[in-house]
Amino acid sequence: MAMQKVGRIRKGGAFEICDAETPQAGADDVIVEVGSCGICGTDLAMFREDSAPDGAVLGHEFSGTVVSTGTAVTAIETGQRVTVNPMVDYVGLGRVPGAFARYVRVPSPEPGRNIFTLPDTIDDETGALIEPFAVALHAVNRSGARPGERAVIFGAGPIGLCVVAALRARGVEEILAIDPSAKRRALAGTMGASAVHGPQDGSSIAFVAGHFGSLSFPHIPDPVAQADMAFDCAGVEPALRDALHSLSSGGRLVLVADPHDAALPDLRLVMLHELRVMGALAYENEFSEAIDLLGRGAVDLSPLISHRFTLEELETAFRTQLDPEEAIKVLVRAAP
Repeated sequence: MAMQKVGRIRKGGAFEICDAETPQAGADDVIVEVGSCGICGTDLAMFREDSAPDGAVLGHEFSGTVVSTGTAVTAIETGQRVTVNPMVDYVGLGRVPGAFARYVRVPSPEPGRNIFTLPDTIDDETGALIEPFAVALHAVNRSGARPGERAVIFGAGPIGLCVVAALRARGVEEILAIDPSAKRRALAGTMGASAVHGPQDGSSIAFVAGHFGSLSFPHIPDPVAQADMAFDCAGVEPALRDALHSLSSGGRLVLVADPHDAALPDLRLVMLHELRVMGALAYENEFSEAIDLLGRGAVDLSPLISHRFTLEELETAFRTQLDPEEAIKVLVRAAP
């Protein structure tokens, strides 16, 4: 019986690197040798909140090479490099074993649905960034962003930075990024933000107004900045409040981060200002678009990668990703 190393999350906030049976392809499966796997905010939430099933193998942002196919599989061949849409089969999301392992099983592979082949221009590390980039593309698609519009992003973590890149790919050039972390603000500039701001350094609304202008409205005590769209990639109430006050009449607020228990403030402003508030959950059909943009070099996400760890260092990798001043995007590789 062939064995492999896997990283299992345990109750109490720890990881165990242990031996497990190497998955075998059933008639309708493929086996992917993992090249690189990212740590997602969803992974971090399960780690912080101790909410993952004990012994689960996480890891859903990954790419790798198909090494085995089932007898009924005809659309995917061994040797092809792939990434996976984990929302179809929930690979690596707690119940189905994921890519913090050397090998992962993908059931019923269907190109364009739950598995996507990668061109040679996308390496394994970039392939592991396709899933979070698809999240950002979906948020931008939901916003209806057009060239010449003005955008502000609250929260310059990995998803917020991917939103910057996605907006630039859409032809949006006036992009403001707001984040407490100096490291993340600097990277937002690298990714294409035209100006950045730390909320601890003064009013974020005044910062947006300084770049995009402001207007006063009856029944609203303070001037409102004039962004066409705002993306909440922070998920905290102060960012939500500032985002609403950063929008011009008819502006769009896209909720990308999970707001948890944060309430949407200033609903009167939403009504009086005819704002549009919309959610953006994961992605729909954005994987192919993400692969196209990355494959032809229209977007470069490599600056996001701040740390690389081996599978044996998985717990250190998670603790590093938890520190916003230390890490941007942490990748884990299972191969020696």
